[in-house]
Amino acid sequence: MKNIICSVLVIFTLFACKKVDLDALAFPSEKLESYQLEGYKGEVEIPDVYDIPDSLIHLFSLPSYSSETNETYKIYALYIGDLNTISTDSIILYAHGQSKHMDNYWGRAKLLANTGGKNRYGVLMMDYRGYGMSEGKSTEMGLYEDVEVCINWLKEKGAQPNKTFFYGYSLGAIPAIYHSAYKADFIPAKLIIESPLASVEYLTQSSTLINVNPKFVTTLTFNNAETIKNVNIPLLWLHGVEDDYVSIDNGELIYQNHSGSYKEAHRLENTNHTEIPESFGFGNYLKVLNEFLIK
Repeated sequence: MKNIICSVLVIFTLFACKKVDLDALAFPSEKLESYQLEGYKGEVEIPDVYDIPDSLIHLFSLPSYSSETNETYKIYALYIGDLNTISTDSIILYAHGQSKHMDNYWGRAKLLANTGGKNRYGVLMMDYRGYGMSEGKSTEMGLYEDVEVCINWLKEKGAQPNKTFFYGYSLGAIPAIYHSAYKADFIPAKLIIESPLASVEYLTQSSTLINVNPKFVTTLTFNNAETIKNVNIPLLWLHGVEDDYVSIDNGELIYQNHSGSYKEAHRLENTNHTEIPESFGFGNYLKVLNEFLIK
């Protein structure tokens, strides 16, 4: 994300692009005609022991209404688990990162499903507008709307907030934090954020090559550091010390601003943006998650 914002500002000085063009650079999504899941080499390669039976993999679409365009877009989501036991299961809603699509993050979703035991957790993952097979074009508001549609799907299926956990990775931390703060009819039990950015303003002030007000070059805010002040549920924060994409000081600011009932931090040495599960070791990674979730 740091690199994206820096690139946006450089492009602005060179070509005087419009804000809408610059904003689009923050969502380098990738379209698909179909999902491969196991057939796709994703961000994290997972051992066979974490494989999911076909009977527990459910791909479906949901209508997501845009308050900006007054149009409804078809977005795709994937649920790992038994659809008949959602009302009694423990569930992780997983909001993935900035690039590519659910195929790329399938390995991470499989890991989460195996937190605390084989196929123990239900996991709901989604592709935002413009990602994978989802229609439309991503925007900041669109992120919130797309994830809310998925939260509402869980709610309609009978999921219990006290057994539901939000996990936001990188870009996905934005809607995960937002809905943990403001989704009053479905506040999750706990929140996990991995490699989050503090805000666009923070990135431009701390990381940019030129001194410029972010409002001059982008309409995006992504103000996680401010929104987290309204999150009262327990927080787990994971960040690589060597993250050169979203530097760890972004996460430090978010963590500092959280004043909820409990918070826990894991700062991983010699770890970059995408490397946290592997740096922990998959078993230790799942152990950390499970101990937090059952605490």
